[in-house]
Amino acid sequence: MSPSIEEIKEVLAIFLDSELQDLRLEIGNVRLAVAKGGGLSTQPFSSPAPNHPIAPPPAPATAAVTQAPAASPVAIAPAPAPVREGWVLVNSPSIGTFYRRPAPDQQPFVQIDSQVNANDPLCLIEVMKMFTGVSAPCTGRIAEILIADATVVEYGQPLMYIEPA
Repeated sequence: MSPSIEEIKEVLAIFLDSELQDLRLEIGNVRLAVAKGGGLSTQPFSSPAPNHPIAPPPAPATAAVTQAPAASPVAIAPAPAPVREGWVLVNSPSIGTFYRRPAPDQQPFVQIDSQVNANDPLCLIEVMKMFTGVSAPCTGRIAEILIADATVVEYGQPLMYIEPA
Protein backbone atom coordinates (compact mmCIF):
# COMPACT_ATOMS: atom_id res chain seq x y z
CA MET A 1 0.00 0.00 0.00
CA SER A 2 1.36 3.42 -0.97
CA PRO A 3 0.38 6.70 0.70
CA SER A 4 -1.74 9.24 -1.16
CA ILE A 5 -0.39 12.64 -2.11
CA GLU A 6 -2.51 14.17 0.68
CA GLU A 7 -0.95 11.82 3.25
CA ILE A 8 2.55 12.70 2.04
CA LYS A 9 1.72 16.41 2.25
CA GLU A 10 0.49 15.91 5.83
CA VAL A 11 3.70 14.09 6.80
CA LEU A 12 5.71 16.94 5.27
CA ALA A 13 3.65 19.52 7.18
CA ILE A 14 4.28 17.66 10.46
CA PHE A 15 8.00 17.46 9.63
CA LEU A 16 8.22 21.19 8.85
CA ASP A 17 6.50 22.07 12.14
CA SER A 18 8.82 19.81 14.14
CA GLU A 19 12.35 20.33 15.42
CA LEU A 20 13.61 17.50 13.21
CA GLN A 21 16.27 18.42 10.67
CA ASP A 22 16.13 15.23 8.55
CA LEU A 23 13.38 12.68 7.92
CA ARG A 24 13.60 9.40 6.05
CA LEU A 25 10.41 7.42 5.69
CA GLU A 26 9.47 4.32 3.75
CA ILE A 27 5.84 3.30 3.28
CA GLY A 28 5.16 0.46 0.86
CA ASN A 29 7.21 1.19 -2.23
CA VAL A 30 7.44 4.96 -1.58
CA ARG A 31 10.60 6.32 -0.01
CA LEU A 32 10.67 9.90 1.28
CA ALA A 33 13.81 11.75 2.36
CA VAL A 34 13.60 15.40 3.41
CA ALA A 35 15.98 17.80 5.11
CA LYS A 36 15.68 21.34 6.40
CA GLY A 37 18.30 23.89 5.46
CA GLY A 38 19.32 22.22 2.21
CA GLY A 39 20.85 18.87 1.40
CA LEU A 40 20.29 15.53 3.06
CA SER A 41 22.89 14.77 5.70
CA THR A 42 22.05 11.08 6.05
CA GLN A 43 23.15 8.16 3.90
CA PRO A 44 21.15 7.43 0.74
CA PHE A 45 18.64 4.58 0.66
CA SER A 46 20.21 1.15 0.19
CA SER A 47 19.04 0.63 -3.39
CA PRO A 48 19.24 3.54 -5.81
CA ALA A 49 16.15 4.33 -7.85
CA PRO A 50 15.12 7.18 -10.14
CA ASN A 51 13.59 10.24 -8.46
CA HIS A 52 9.85 10.75 -8.86
CA PRO A 53 8.77 13.99 -7.17
CA ILE A 54 5.34 13.59 -5.60
CA ALA A 55 4.78 16.77 -3.62
CA PRO A 56 7.29 19.60 -3.36
CA PRO A 57 7.73 20.72 0.25
CA PRO A 58 7.68 24.39 1.19
CA ALA A 59 11.09 26.09 1.09
CA PRO A 60 13.74 25.82 2.51
CA ALA A 61 13.40 22.04 2.83
CA THR A 62 14.77 19.74 0.15
CA ALA A 63 13.11 16.46 -0.68
CA ALA A 64 13.54 13.33 -2.73
CA VAL A 65 10.76 10.81 -3.15
CA THR A 66 11.48 7.59 -4.98
CA GLN A 67 9.65 4.44 -5.96
CA ALA A 68 11.68 1.33 -5.16
CA PRO A 69 11.23 -2.24 -3.98
CA ALA A 70 10.28 -2.39 -0.30
CA ALA A 71 13.10 -2.81 2.19
CA SER A 72 13.35 -2.51 5.95
CA PRO A 73 12.05 0.83 7.29
CA VAL A 74 14.55 3.55 8.09
CA ALA A 75 14.02 5.46 11.33
CA ILE A 76 15.75 8.46 12.83
CA ALA A 77 16.63 7.80 16.45
CA PRO A 78 15.19 10.29 18.94
CA ALA A 79 17.43 11.96 21.47
CA PRO A 80 18.03 9.69 24.45
CA ALA A 81 16.06 10.46 27.61
CA PRO A 82 17.93 11.33 30.77
CA VAL A 83 18.47 8.23 32.90
CA ARG A 84 16.15 8.03 35.91
CA GLU A 85 17.16 5.12 38.13
CA GLY A 86 14.25 2.81 38.90
CA TRP A 87 11.72 4.72 36.78
CA VAL A 88 9.96 3.25 33.73
CA LEU A 89 10.25 5.25 30.52
CA VAL A 90 7.18 5.53 28.26
CA ASN A 91 8.08 6.14 24.58
CA SER A 92 5.98 7.27 21.62
CA PRO A 93 4.72 4.33 19.53
CA SER A 94 4.81 6.46 16.34
CA ILE A 95 5.52 9.84 14.84
CA GLY A 96 2.60 12.21 15.35
CA THR A 97 1.13 14.80 17.67
CA PHE A 98 1.16 14.13 21.43
CA TYR A 99 -2.08 14.90 23.26
CA ARG A 100 -2.43 14.69 27.05
CA ARG A 101 -6.25 14.81 26.98
CA PRO A 102 -8.94 12.82 25.14
CA ALA A 103 -10.56 16.04 23.82
CA PRO A 104 -9.69 19.76 24.03
CA ASP A 105 -12.47 20.42 26.57
CA GLN A 106 -11.55 17.50 28.87
CA GLN A 107 -9.01 17.03 31.66
CA PRO A 108 -5.63 15.38 30.91
CA PHE A 109 -5.44 11.60 31.23
CA VAL A 110 -2.66 12.00 33.82
CA GLN A 111 -0.66 14.68 35.58
CA ILE A 112 2.55 14.57 37.60
CA ASP A 113 1.91 12.52 40.77
CA SER A 114 -1.16 10.78 39.24
CA GLN A 115 -1.44 7.15 40.34
CA VAL A 116 -1.86 4.73 37.42
CA ASN A 117 -2.44 1.02 37.02
CA ALA A 118 -0.96 -1.09 34.25
CA ASN A 119 -2.83 -0.46 30.97
CA ASP A 120 -4.42 2.82 32.15
CA PRO A 121 -4.50 5.43 29.34
CA LEU A 122 -1.70 8.02 29.53
CA CYS A 123 -2.01 10.03 26.31
CA LEU A 124 -2.85 9.93 22.60
CA ILE A 125 -0.63 10.14 19.52
CA GLU A 126 -2.41 11.44 16.41
CA VAL A 127 -1.13 11.02 12.89
CA MET A 128 -3.22 11.68 9.79
CA LYS A 129 -6.45 11.89 11.83
CA MET A 130 -5.87 8.48 13.43
CA PHE A 131 -5.38 8.33 17.20
CA THR A 132 -3.27 5.75 19.02
CA GLY A 133 -3.66 5.41 22.76
CA VAL A 134 -0.57 5.01 24.92
CA SER A 135 -1.13 2.93 28.04
CA ALA A 136 0.82 2.63 31.28
CA PRO A 137 3.26 -0.30 31.12
CA CYS A 138 3.12 -0.74 34.90
CA THR A 139 1.40 0.36 38.11
CA GLY A 140 2.92 3.43 39.72
CA ARG A 141 3.06 7.22 39.92
CA ILE A 142 3.59 9.62 37.01
CA ALA A 143 6.96 11.06 37.97
CA GLU A 144 7.76 13.27 34.99
CA ILE A 145 6.06 14.37 31.76
CA LEU A 146 8.66 15.27 29.14
CA ILE A 147 6.47 16.63 26.30
CA ALA A 148 4.11 19.61 26.14
CA ASP A 149 0.55 19.00 24.99
CA ALA A 150 -0.06 19.20 21.21
CA THR A 151 3.65 18.77 20.39
CA VAL A 152 4.88 16.76 17.39
CA VAL A 153 6.87 13.73 18.52
CA GLU A 154 9.06 11.16 16.79
CA TYR A 155 8.79 7.38 16.86
CA GLY A 156 10.41 6.16 20.08
CA GLN A 157 10.68 9.64 21.60
CA PRO A 158 10.50 9.64 25.43
CA LEU A 159 7.12 10.95 26.65
CA MET A 160 7.05 10.43 30.40
CA TYR A 161 8.41 8.47 33.34
CA ILE A 162 6.49 6.28 35.77
CA GLU A 163 7.87 5.51 39.21
CA PRO A 164 6.74 1.89 39.74
CA ALA A 165 4.74 1.09 42.88
